[in-house]
Order: sequence, then structure tokens, then C-alpha cells
Amino acid sequence: MSEVSTEAGFSLIELMIALAIAAIIGAVAIPSYRDHLQRSYLPEASSGLLLSALRLEQYYQDNRSYQSGTSCGVSLPAARRFAFSCVPASNGQAFLLTATGVAQEAMQGFTFTLDQLGSARTTALPDGWGNAPLECWITKRGATC
Repeated sequence: MSEVSTEAGFSLIELMIALAIAAIIGAVAIPSYRDHLQRSYLPEASSGLLLSALRLEQYYQDNRSYQSGTSCGVSLPAARRFAFSCVPASNGQAFLLTATGVAQEAMQGFTFTLDQLGSARTTALPDGWGNAPLECWITKRGATC
């Protein structure tokens, strides 16, 4: 009489095939997910720049200058993924707001600007996102104005 094995399980080949499939899925999904996260963080830059420009216009209405001492006349937003800066013109009649991506938050390489005329520019992009400078804010990999 022959005995039939009743033990069930996976063979080594089946496990290797499952690991290979998981690795292929991970190789496609992880970069796509990272790109999706970066795109979801970009509105922090545009909203911070627009809010600061609005505050500067209100300041200008009261003081007839964007400048307060050697800096812009308003406080800039505190953000997690972007560092904001403002440079007023020497005569106080113009400004340049800049949002620069923070490296620790996976936004290194992004730089957006906004001036008193409302000119929105992308001055720097990370590798693979396209070529800068562009006369708009880029919010998607490979996008153009």
C-alpha cells in the first residue's frame, strides 16, 4: 500500500514566483506613489505665495510700500514642506516672493515665485519633472505652461 502525503504548503519555486511578482509591483507602485505625494504637497507652495501676496497688497494699501525696513512688510507663512522668502525692491514698489522645497520633506528641487504683478513662475524643478524656468507653476511631472 502506498501512502499519500496530506501535508499542504508552498514549494520554494512558488514562493520565489510570488516574491518576484511582488517586487515587480513594488518597482512600479512606489515611484508612482512618491510622485503622487509630491503633487499633493505642491498646493502648499502656491497657497502660501498667494496668501503672502494678498497680505503684501493690503500692507501696500496702508503704507504705499511693500517694504518695512529691509524686508517685506508682512510675516510669511510657516510651512512644513516649503520655505518662504520675500525680497522687496529697494524703492519698496515691488516684491518677489519665493517658495523653495524643503529637502527633508521630499520636496527638494522645487522653487516657485510670485511678484507684485502676479507673474507666477517655476524657477526650478527636480530631475525628471521637466525644464525650468517656466512662466507658470508646474504641478505635474512633464507639464508645461
